[in-house]
Amino acid sequence: MNQLSSIVKVTKMATWTAWRKIADRDFWYDDEFDHDGPACYELAIGGPKYGNIRTVYVGETANEKKRLSAYAQHGSHLSEIIASHLRQGWTLYYRAIAKPTKSAAKQLQNNLLHQFDYDWNLQLNPKEE
Repeated sequence: MNQLSSIVKVTKMATWTAWRKIADRDFWYDDEFDHDGPACYELAIGGPKYGNIRTVYVGETANEKKRLSAYAQHGSHLSEIIASHLRQGWTLYYRAIAKPTKSAAKQLQNNLLHQFDYDWNLQLNPKEE
């Protein structure tokens, strides 16, 4: 992908995507990952038909497609909590916003962590006083 087409794609994806189902108890839907660049993303759990979606994690990556595919393969540091929720019948969702650089994605992630308490994030969550 050349630099111009990459900029056009980031510009088109300047807002959050709609929530996308990425896993349920029986299947990982990794064919939905389409952005091949920096992004900030959120993971959520909910019912199988997009019901009661609750955001539980925010992250950033240099390559959305590779990062979210990694969750499908081994889940990284979230593998146990993801597997536990899927076994309980939850469905895993994600949404993302493309950024021009990894540092811009990290800045958005950190801003969100300071604003909201994500259950699966351990650092930078607002502290209760």
